[in-house]
Amino acid sequence: MLRIYPLSEKKTLAPICAYWSYSTWYTFRSVPFSAVLNEYNRRANLRYYPYSYIALWDDFPVGMVSLKESELQRREANSPWLSALYVAPEFRKRGIGTNLIKTVIDDCSNKKASKIFLFLDSRNLNDLEQYYTKRGWSFYDSDIDSDGNRTKILIYKLK
Repeated sequence: MLRIYPLSEKKTLAPICAYWSYSTWYTFRSVPFSAVLNEYNRRANLRYYPYSYIALWDDFPVGMVSLKESELQRREANSPWLSALYVAPEFRKRGIGTNLIKTVIDDCSNKKASKIFLFLDSRNLNDLEQYYTKRGWSFYDSDIDSDGNRTKILIYKLK
């Protein structure tokens, strides 16, 4: 059974989140694993941005998502941002990513946000854009990500 928890309630799982993040987004950068681990230890605090949620299938960690105040340096006026959505490959296509996105949407809605932003990993733009638009996100703008690659920014408007 799928359950989603704030990482603040499952702090011992921060190293798993750091590993997923490092192996997915940081192995080609000159960022040490220790820096990513420190970041996820910091995200295990629900009171301040950034913070994370972790999905467990029964008691097994299967996915994560983060919520940040800002994501792209030139877009600091836009806030908040969904970030670092990850589902372990063997658990994909089970609705886990959709449930993690819904958790962030509910969180932002409870905080009276009117919109949420995200930017797409430039290595997989088309598939990611299709994934998110099927879940209610729409194109907002184009920009350059922190690695200097062209990316798309999507927006989710809360009611």
